[in-house]
Amino acid sequence: MSQLSRARILARLAALALCVLPAAGALCPLPAQSGALVVFGYGGRHTPLVDLSTAGDDFTAAFSYGGGLALQLSQRSAIRASVTRFRTRYRGTAATPADSSATRYAIAADLQIGWPTTSALVPYVFVGGGGIITDLDDPALPKATDAMGRFGVGMNRVSGLGAWFLEFAGILYKYDGLGFDRFQFDVEGRLGFAVAIGW
Repeated sequence: MSQLSRARILARLAALALCVLPAAGALCPLPAQSGALVVFGYGGRHTPLVDLSTAGDDFTAAFSYGGGLALQLSQRSAIRASVTRFRTRYRGTAATPADSSATRYAIAADLQIGWPTTSALVPYVFVGGGGIITDLDDPALPKATDAMGRFGVGMNRVSGLGAWFLEFAGILYKYDGLGFDRFQFDVEGRLGFAVAIGW
């Protein structure tokens, strides 16, 4: 048996193993189909655009990361659920926590609609809602949980093993913590990778 034949056999076995082991995180290229479970992860930046008070109190911008699952309903639509975590810090004088650092979580569910295209680049929009949890490191202060709405745009770059995506989102919510009660508008930018398991 020639080395070329052996290489082809090994390549086919590797491709088969990747397609039949989804539980081990296999990356199986998917043809155009209407149903799939999508697993994704990402990293990015979360930036508040509105101060907590007229005096300028705010939360700092922060690196964020997270992931989630999506249920592909058709070739152009999906329902997604995700959790994003980021560390931030309160800046200001209106409140005096013993520790100004905080961990925040954005938990969201979105409807994603893709633009019809035959290209590997697929633009999309999404809209949804969820909640933002703010947990200050000061143990004397309670967590604040606020309902939020979210909307945004993105771009998928589909490859043989999955899809890279870049998206930007706006988040609207009313922060109710540290004595503040004011509507907030934050923006998120994130880059991630998604893998689909079809059925």
